[in-house]
Amino acid sequence: MRLLFITQKLHGQDSFGIHWVREFRRQGFDVTVLCLEDLVSPLEFPVLSLGKEIGIGKVGQVIRFFRHIVTARYDRVFIHMSPVWGLLGAWWWVPCRIPVYLWYTHYKNSCSFRVTASFAKRLFCATSQSMPTYEGSPKKVVCGHGIDLSVWPKRENKSEDPRSLVAVHRLSRSKRVELLLRALTLLPGYRLDIFGIAAEPDYVAELKALTKELGLDRRAAFHGTVPLHLLPQVYSMHRLILNEASETIDKTMLEAMTCGCYPVTTKRNAEAIGIPFAPEEDTPEAIAAFVTEHAERLPMNPEEMYNVVKERHSLEGLVRKMGEYIRSGT
Repeated sequence: MRLLFITQKLHGQDSFGIHWVREFRRQGFDVTVLCLEDLVSPLEFPVLSLGKEIGIGKVGQVIRFFRHIVTARYDRVFIHMSPVWGLLGAWWWVPCRIPVYLWYTHYKNSCSFRVTASFAKRLFCATSQSMPTYEGSPKKVVCGHGIDLSVWPKRENKSEDPRSLVAVHRLSRSKRVELLLRALTLLPGYRLDIFGIAAEPDYVAELKALTKELGLDRRAAFHGTVPLHLLPQVYSMHRLILNEASETIDKTMLEAMTCGCYPVTTKRNAEAIGIPFAPEEDTPEAIAAFVTEHAERLPMNPEEMYNVVKERHSLEGLVRKMGEYIRSGT
């Protein structure tokens, strides 16, 4: 089965896209990657770039895209998170009756998403929070996140201080970091390390101002991004990872679980992950109460946490589930 795998960019050996492609190949797919930007070739599979890495502009990228989808040899199309490619490719794929599949773990529905969803065979996502307008539709298939367990084996948790908390995700308003800061005011003696790219710089500025206003300068620290190879060390040095994102689960919580670090998140997110315990409400008071109750003794042991990731969110399981639909063309 020849698969055209379309993604934004390949940016390193730790790129999620490379791990996904390798797993598709391991499960028998002949994969060609079509991407906006290729920063790592040569690889063991063919990569067709739209040329952003060499300065080709948007018009040139679209022309390259059209040429590649017409000349490349493939039986199925898999689009990761960028439905705009479905919008641009519909004129060729629909009349040619080439089955198209979209991975889209997001709650917003753009124009390009609606167009792509209208002809895509299946809409894969990590949790039921994604694509709420398609809830109940047979097109929507909830698959769990794809955590590559060869990269995330079970690691020992080495935290010696239960009062050391961590948050790891993009810093944007949807993550509701202000709830964590306000919860910290109710947790004397605790501190919070916050890692993540400033996706919304104005929001990060507001958070830093709030940190100062709440008198948390010495107990809440913004560290910026952290390289993938250092994340296991970050997770392993904390017992609890805090995440109040409301629309879907961040894979950082699942990564943390492989290091024996328990997610403190919303009830809905906890249900989507497959863990039984979460704060009763999305409030600073409920978050602080949960942390106080469980910091010394986690709700689950490391083995139980790892098994949840393995059974519900492994990359192998994710590709196997999606592959059943892709192979059958349904």
